[in-house]
Amino acid sequence: MWTIKALNVATLTLTRVASISKVAIAANPGEILKVPDIAWLLTCEETGKHILVDAGPSEDPLRDSQYHSPVEKTSEQQLDYVLKKEGVQPESIDTVLLTHLHWDHGYGIYKLPNAKVYVQRDELQYAVAPFTVHKGAYELNDTSKPPYFFKFFHQIKVVDGDTKFCEGINLIKLPGHSPGSQGILVQTRKGRYLITGDLYYNMDNYREDLPTGVYTSLYDYYASYDKVKSLGKDVTLLCGHDYNAFDILKNS
Repeated sequence: MWTIKALNVATLTLTRVASISKVAIAANPGEILKVPDIAWLLTCEETGKHILVDAGPSEDPLRDSQYHSPVEKTSEQQLDYVLKKEGVQPESIDTVLLTHLHWDHGYGIYKLPNAKVYVQRDELQYAVAPFTVHKGAYELNDTSKPPYFFKFFHQIKVVDGDTKFCEGINLIKLPGHSPGSQGILVQTRKGRYLITGDLYYNMDNYREDLPTGVYTSLYDYYASYDKVKSLGKDVTLLCGHDYNAFDILKNS
């Protein structure tokens, strides 16, 4: 069995239309939202092994804010700080499961030199040559520099589609937000939880059956929504940028 701890590793500022695809004036698409950037610490109760799901943005919020939407990151939100607070040394993390390779989910790998990083093949292939509109998400606007994830390219391990990663953890391919997005299905004593990545920014996407404002295929998006529903009503969703996740895990 596994336990899940949500780690708040940054605060992002974005417009409502980035979190849910509603563009009508009445939907207030320009509303400014502050949302958490979450990494997830999985711990095996039997062995004490730790697995990290996603790793957050870079350690420099000014740099991130220059190239993306505004980012706030206190010293207590640095990945190494939050891990040590949980009694985990960054160097001891040997496994990271990335929901996708967008900058705000993968930069923290820089602080995890001994980790193998598991990514869907379709995600890695798209990340090196995305459509123009998605280049910023992978930090490819400046072609004079290699993609940020090339710094940990030697740590990357590729998976193809749905995979039983280990006892109690399954990787579920959920394209739509990006071609190789994946969810992490985790068995705990309280039941099954799905870490959704950005397929669902927050539960509004689930309740209204509407994708985020960032996507590569609406056809894939809705097929992934159907796939999540097929997992069963007993699965609790942990969305990529939703403060509600902290309350869910606190009360579970």
